[in-house]
Amino acid sequence: MSNWGGYTHRVRYNEVDPQSIVFNSRYLEFFDAANIEFFREYGYPLDAMAAAGLEPVVVEANIRYHASAQVDQLLHIDVSCPRLGNTSFDLSFEARIQDPETGSLSERVITSATISYVNVDQVTRTSTPIPQEFRSFLGSAK
Repeated sequence: MSNWGGYTHRVRYNEVDPQSIVFNSRYLEFFDAANIEFFREYGYPLDAMAAAGLEPVVVEANIRYHASAQVDQLLHIDVSCPRLGNTSFDLSFEARIQDPETGSLSERVITSATISYVNVDQVTRTSTPIPQEFRSFLGSAK
C-alpha cells in the first residue's frame, strides 16, 4: 500500500447549521469524498473500479457524533477496511480536527462511521463477488 495520509476537508459556511456546527448529514458527504480519494490513491479511480467489475453501493451507514466541527476548520478523515466479505465490505471513517499551520491532528475524534457496501453487477444490479485484485487491496487496508 502507498503512504496515503487521509483526506482533508475545510468546512465551508454552507455546511453548517444554525448552531454554527457542521450539519449532521454533511459527514456522509465528507466520508464519501474520503472514500473516493482513498480508492484513487491505491489505483482505483471511479472509471478503473467500473472496468474491474466493481460497483460498490451503500447498504448501511452508522455514524457517531463525538464533538462538533465549525466553519473553516480542517477535518482530517482516515479510512480503513475492518471487514471484507465475499460480496461486501465495511469501511471505517474517523474525522479529527487538523491544525492548519502544523498539520497535527487532534487526539479527539469528532465523528466516526462504519459504512457497509455491497458489490453489484452493473447490468443485473444483483450482488456479485468482489474481484480478487480489489480484495487484496481491501485486505491490506486494515
